[in-house]
Amino acid sequence: MKSTKVGFETEFFTIDEHGNLVNRVDELIKLSEKRKKINKNLRTEAHEAMVEMGIEPSERLKHIGLHHLVELKELIELGEENKIKLLPLSSYPAKGKITIRNSPWYQAQLNLLGNKFPNSMFCAFHFHYSLPKGTVEKKTKSIKPLAYSKAKEIFLNQYNFLIAADPACITFCQSSPFFQGEHFVKDYRTMLYRDMYFHEKEKELHGLYFNYPILGGLPNYEFTMEDLRTMSSKRKNTYLEMLSSRGLPLEKDVVYSPDLKFMWGAVRVNKVGTFEYRGTDMNHPQYTLSMAYLLKLTLDVIRKNNLEMLPSDIGLKEPFKREDDVVYLPPFSTVKTLEYLSTVYGFDNSSVRDYCSAFFDFVVKNTKKPSMKRLELIKDMISKKKTVSDEIIDLVKKNGYEPDEVPDEFLKYVALYHSKKLAKNVDDTIKTLKK
Repeated sequence: MKSTKVGFETEFFTIDEHGNLVNRVDELIKLSEKRKKINKNLRTEAHEAMVEMGIEPSERLKHIGLHHLVELKELIELGEENKIKLLPLSSYPAKGKITIRNSPWYQAQLNLLGNKFPNSMFCAFHFHYSLPKGTVEKKTKSIKPLAYSKAKEIFLNQYNFLIAADPACITFCQSSPFFQGEHFVKDYRTMLYRDMYFHEKEKELHGLYFNYPILGGLPNYEFTMEDLRTMSSKRKNTYLEMLSSRGLPLEKDVVYSPDLKFMWGAVRVNKVGTFEYRGTDMNHPQYTLSMAYLLKLTLDVIRKNNLEMLPSDIGLKEPFKREDDVVYLPPFSTVKTLEYLSTVYGFDNSSVRDYCSAFFDFVVKNTKKPSMKRLELIKDMISKKKTVSDEIIDLVKKNGYEPDEVPDEFLKYVALYHSKKLAKNVDDTIKTLKK
């Protein structure tokens, strides 16, 4: 087996000194051109108020975490000098307008999905982990049809684990209890970006991929490479057929994109040769890096011990229970239920609390001497039953407002509050990683 590398991408909104959402990403990237270290890792995103910051992959999460935070600190300071602030939450909480970029890739999605597309613009945290060697064809950037291979077994077990981990990861990182001035769920990003449906409190919400779960819903477990390969091809064909049936243009960079580029669900086999877990809210570095550490620890132990991650009725009552080299995962229907419960209620739901605890306990018990200092934040979160979404709601209540009736000016203050908090969180996380 080749040595594995990890990497990640973080996304931030740009806001001004009054907490307003502003389309200043292009300006920020232009300002960073003289600072090559940070400029090379900055990317534009679907709309002009969101910037992506990546990092060069490494075998050590601690190493890339420190490098990323040093560069992020420099970017924050550069923005402050020019009255551009970064917001490390998944949703801009107040009302705001965005401008979709005029590129064939994004315009095709806008034409196809209509008003739902701009209404589902959220910042996310994407975690990358090297695929087992030889599972993706370099030239065609497609999944190889392997038959007898240890790499294949590890690939499928890691893939299925990431699907089962999704409800817990959603909870640990949720930071979007407000969107366009409204509050109905703990995690607006998951609700409005996936294939979900919400109808409570006289409010009805449909996710971006509600009618197209094959494109953006949480994928099911897979047990053969051929099924996974066939499904990735089917996704692309479905998307092209949808464009064609609506009389929309089939641009070359869409038609000739690799099949794997059309996997928009929480678990993606990336054409660059990584598992990309992209299912969570963006959040402060302490939260995103703690969750990344949990995932890396488990993916490492699956690879080193060739653990079988087996969906089973045993996992229904005892999720992540290990017997010898078998780990029992819950049935997919249970994972989907927990996905919804986490999105709407978070830690307020006892099933979500139990699932997060089971996942955390499995990682701690089955990995070699994990750094508990780097996991202390999640341990405390489970104990206190509080996510950043809960903290935002508590801040609203502390200032005398009910979550469903918050003035827009106060939600702008919430954005400013977390923007200011980001710099301190970066410093604190650097100190934690250096210990």
